[in-house]
Amino acid sequence: MPGKPPRNERSLVCFIQALVGTTVVIECRDDVALRGHLEQCDEGMHCTLTNAIRVTPEGHKTKLERVFVRARMIRYVHFAPTIDPLELIEQKRLEWFNASRHYAGKAAFGPKNAPKVRDAEAR
Repeated sequence: MPGKPPRNERSLVCFIQALVGTTVVIECRDDVALRGHLEQCDEGMHCTLTNAIRVTPEGHKTKLERVFVRARMIRYVHFAPTIDPLELIEQKRLEWFNASRHYAGKAAFGPKNAPKVRDAEAR
């Protein structure tokens, strides 16, 4: 029986992480909207936006250089209609797969320029 996939692959966090580098609108639970460049999204879906504009329900706009949004405050994440979600999710899964293969190979075979066992015994 194969093991469970990682948590980020069992939810849509992988899609939000794949949106890093694009412009998104994050709608918060307190009806505030933040539009900006998604700089970072961690495993818990906490997001960092740069060059953001905060719009309150009353319509007041505030420019923010950088803003951190906790995952529990996020209601919706809106993205451009030109973005294909399926393509982005698959691309992110391939990145993770290749990264895990790369690091598994390093763990199994060690670094390329490791000292020889005989060299270490001679010292």
